[in-house]
Amino acid sequence: MRATPGMKAASRARPAGARALRVLWAITVLLPLAGLATMGMQAWQATLDAAEERVGRTADMLREHALRAFEAQEIAIAASESRVTGMGWDEIRASRSLHDFLLALDAVTPSAGGVTLVDPSGRFAASSTTSFPTPPIDVAGRDYIAAHPPGSGMREAPTIGKVVTSRSVGVLIFPMARSRRREDGLGDGGVVVATLWPHYFQAFYRSILEAPGDAVTLFRLDGAVLAAVPEPAEPEAAALPPAAAPLLRQLRRGPGAMLQGPSPIDGQPRLTAMRRIPGHDAGVAYGLSLSSLQAEWRRQMLAPVIGALAAMLLLGTVTWWAERAARDRAAAEARSRTAERQATMGLLAGGLAHDFGNITQSVMAAAVLLAKHAENPARVRQVASHLGRHAERATALSRRMLDTTRRNGAGSAAVGPMDLAAALRELAQLLDATLGAGIRVRCDVPGPLAAAPGLDRAELETALINLAANARDAMPDGGTIRITVAAFAVPPRQADAPDLPAGEYLRISVADEGQGMEAATLARLGEPFMTTKPEGQGTGLGLAMVAAFVRGAGGALAAESAIGKGTTIHLILPAR
Repeated sequence: MRATPGMKAASRARPAGARALRVLWAITVLLPLAGLATMGMQAWQATLDAAEERVGRTADMLREHALRAFEAQEIAIAASESRVTGMGWDEIRASRSLHDFLLALDAVTPSAGGVTLVDPSGRFAASSTTSFPTPPIDVAGRDYIAAHPPGSGMREAPTIGKVVTSRSVGVLIFPMARSRRREDGLGDGGVVVATLWPHYFQAFYRSILEAPGDAVTLFRLDGAVLAAVPEPAEPEAAALPPAAAPLLRQLRRGPGAMLQGPSPIDGQPRLTAMRRIPGHDAGVAYGLSLSSLQAEWRRQMLAPVIGALAAMLLLGTVTWWAERAARDRAAAEARSRTAERQATMGLLAGGLAHDFGNITQSVMAAAVLLAKHAENPARVRQVASHLGRHAERATALSRRMLDTTRRNGAGSAAVGPMDLAAALRELAQLLDATLGAGIRVRCDVPGPLAAAPGLDRAELETALINLAANARDAMPDGGTIRITVAAFAVPPRQADAPDLPAGEYLRISVADEGQGMEAATLARLGEPFMTTKPEGQGTGLGLAMVAAFVRGAGGALAAESAIGKGTTIHLILPAR
């Protein structure tokens, strides 16, 4: 059948219609988005401009606040210098009236932490922070003392020291210090000190924060932090990061700076205004959290967003197509999970064969012992008993395999109390004879020792065989495996207990002299399919089953290891 001109026109119209529809969808989506983006940028710029003006005013106010506090301390220093004019240091120490003067001076300056005269040896001569007579407290190592050696020139502004813990009152302070002038106009080595409390500034800073994420910092121009909110973890060592060095140099040359982005104080995103305190090598910074600005901007954008959403309701069809694609993807992922489950079944089969191999090895050794001692009925009965327990362990192994793969921590049924010491000694003897040449198994347990009535001996022995096999593999050149038992109590709320309730416990430990494990491997101990052995030599299911066993018994698995020093695995089990 030949196509008619109408059919050809229709076939050309369908692609053209599809293209037009795509253009329409693009216009429907892009026009509202473009309008919304334009309004958003304009609103953000307006928010930022208003915030910059607000932050700048706040920084100016903080500068004036710090300047007033510094000036009050300068007045206290000047008054103290005037009061001791002509007095010798011995006279200063002996003057009760001077001590009362310093107390009165301290009382009228609420921001001050005290006024002190330090003699040329670096010891207190008179202080408002101590009783009279002032004890000779040694502060010679402080930075503000070292800055004023004998014969030094008189500086225009007092030296601001770093934050320290006061040796007289035991609280954080930062000092302002000036040399005591001698007759030739130079410093005599003594210092007049007026101290300030960081907490005085911090209390004020908290009262003026706009948002919880804002920050205020008072600092020296060498980067040492004097007071800050949030408070630094180590106030005496607090300093601005190296990234702030360019801004500190800028403050030395000018009155201030404004920046947006990572704060030079703590790296958090903020709008930060910095101001230098006139006449002092110090500055103050106010950082407004950008998250609070963004919240303000979002409030402004609520109405435009609602309008844009109304224009974009036509995107429902696109959403439907996206949902259909998601359903197709989910089906593909389900097929992938099925393939993963099949691969997991293969791993389980390999793990079962590996762990049954351990039991088979013990059974083969027992068979050799039967043949060797066939004429000794007592020995035959003993080995036959071992064989019976191996069969029980094989059953327990299968059950534990199912518990592990199902992530089920339920333990086996209770079978009554057992003599744990005797059971461990017997198992150690069997392991010593079956783990191979060069491997010795030693058991050090007090006896008799009763385990919890519900503890399954077969499952416990299976767990210990797994641990002993791993220990053997960790010692390719041979070595000693030690099995020990210790009793201990877990009191209520013991922080270092491995998620155990209070009670009496037994800790069965299996220690080797092998290669050890690094911390990252140790942290994953007990995860199903996690193994440190080469591919094809281990599945990582052995320790997972051990962990499931101890959890089901109401205990916990713990371990300690160091590279080159061996590994110790602890089975912590209830004692009653």
